[in-house]
Amino acid sequence: MARSVKPPKSELPAYFYRLSRAAQRTFLKSDAIERIDLSPTPQALRLTAALIAALADGNPRATTRAAQALSDELCRSLSLRAPAVTVDTVRPRNVRGELHGIFYPSARPRIVLWMRTAARHDVVKPRTFLRTLMHELGHYFDYALLGLDESFHTSGFFKRESSLMNALAAAFVEGDARMAERPSPGRGQR
Repeated sequence: MARSVKPPKSELPAYFYRLSRAAQRTFLKSDAIERIDLSPTPQALRLTAALIAALADGNPRATTRAAQALSDELCRSLSLRAPAVTVDTVRPRNVRGELHGIFYPSARPRIVLWMRTAARHDVVKPRTFLRTLMHELGHYFDYALLGLDESFHTSGFFKRESSLMNALAAAFVEGDARMAERPSPGRGQR
């Protein structure tokens, strides 16, 4: 009988030991998966550049359309139904910090992202915004693609998030050049 390999205790967060046995197995399974095998299509790279451009314009409706289109394309390439994506303006915050995005698992999964900082209402940096989208898609992929019962913030999860970002990195060469040519929207503009 094969034994599962557990990471040393020092690498596990304290809350791991409060999880049920089933949740601990899910956590360890998540931690062991380090990448999503995604070869972005040329269309996905174009849509990433379009998302960067829409974000630079500071328009939440255009940014929502662009984020949804990119999500649709990435999910299509993985043979998944895409979650609904909504982009709101100013990030909500509390004593712990600002909320960048949230994933709602349900019969119709949904992602909400925020495009402006809480304190100054500046449009967030493109890489930060895209990483947030990949983070929330990562939660969706945990359920829909990997079949995990829960989506934990394991080191494997963050490696998968980075694998998604790295897959789309080529779009930043074009997107960064466009961003440098545009004046950024001023503070408080909506």
